[in-house]
Formats: sequence, structure tokens, C-alpha cells
Amino acid sequence: GTSKKYDRKLYVYLTKLNAYICIYYDNGLGGVPNNSQNKEIVCCIFDELSAVSCLETIKQGFDVKIIVCYSKDSELLHLVRMVNQIIHRTVKPKINLEFYKIPVNKKLASLLLAEITTKVLVQIATTSSTKRISLGLSPLIHPVDFVESLIKQAYNKNLVPYFPLSGLDDNVFESAREIGLEKYLDRIKKLGSSRFYNSKQPAKKIEKIVEESITSKKTVSVNVGQNNVHEILDEVRSNN
Repeated sequence: GTSKKYDRKLYVYLTKLNAYICIYYDNGLGGVPNNSQNKEIVCCIFDELSAVSCLETIKQGFDVKIIVCYSKDSELLHLVRMVNQIIHRTVKPKINLEFYKIPVNKKLASLLLAEITTKVLVQIATTSSTKRISLGLSPLIHPVDFVESLIKQAYNKNLVPYFPLSGLDDNVFESAREIGLEKYLDRIKKLGSSRFYNSKQPAKKIEKIVEESITSKKTVSVNVGQNNVHEILDEVRSNN
């Protein structure tokens, strides 16, 4: 600042031999150092909250493997736009994304979609060396019995489920903004007071949906650039 206006902070670091003055200050991207856990984990992006959860998983220092689940081609653009923002946070020059199409003709209830995607995650993790899955759920948002049921399913397969979302706080909303979800913030905030309706389906029907979803796997290899949206979309749709 000046002699009359001095409303700026100056960061100075003193050592025994020198003094260092910081003339540029950056808040950074938040979270612990990238991949500081040195552990791989699988996360699934299928809606706004799951995308925020995936970003939070990265911030917690895990090496994240990203899969995307969708039921209609019309959902792809929105999901890929979120993925495009998230892959930059992995700090990898190249990344493989896996896409799975859920074979249903109508919009799935929130809990049913979460159950199906969790079962997909469990199958993917059990057929690879990954022993951890990240779930975009929270006991403070979703029914406790439902969350506990999914936890048991993961443990029964010797997997460790992680819940990056403790609830809906300012950090979650900031993460949502980071991946371009500003206009969906109200929708995300309302989840905290939402009533989730019982959408229980026969176990055999759900297992069939999961198996068919697994067989629809498409892997897209991406050289991470400023904007990979259309490249990813072209790769996914070219194999349809």
C-alpha cells in the first residue's frame, strides 16, 4: 500500500539467515497434497452430488479412478462437463475414464440410482486391485438404514467404503462452484431437507440391471487439456 492507504497484507518469512517476502498469495485448490494417501479409490459420477463427492475424494489425497454412469444419452453432456472440471484436479497428463450405461427407460428414483451405482462400484472394485470405493452419500442427507445397507454390501466384499460428504456445508458448496454447478446450488442445498421415497425393487431385477450396466463398459483415454468435453463425448458416442 501507500503511506495513506495500507489495507494490503504482506507475507514475510524469517529464517536465521534470510527474510523472504511474498508478493503473490494464492489460496490454492484446497485439500491435502495430491495423492498424499498413496491409495487408489473408485468413485462414480452420476449426478451433481456424486460429482462433488468425487472432487472431495481427490481433495482428501486419494488416487481416484473415475467412472460415469448414465441412463440416457441426453444426460451425457451435463455429466461430461462436470468430469471435464474434475480431471484437471487429478494432476495427471493422461487419464482413463469408464462409462457405463444403465439400461432403463425412465428416470430412476434417487435412492434406486444410488443403490445401482454402488453395486456397479462394488463389482468394479472386486475385479481389480482396488479395495476402496467412494460413495456420494451422507447419513446426514440420506436415510441411515439405506446408507448402512450399502456399507454392509461393501464390507461383505472386503471393500472399504468412504463417505467424503459429511453433510452440506460451505466447503461442499465451494466444491460445487469449482466444477461449474453454480446454478444447481439450490437443488443441492434442498437435499438436506428432502424426503427420500422408498423405491425398493426386487433384488434379482437390480442385479440384472447392474450386470447389463457392467457389460456396457466403454473406456475413454484422455490427454488432459483445457477443454476435453467434446473429445470425451465423441469417444463415448462413437461406440454406441
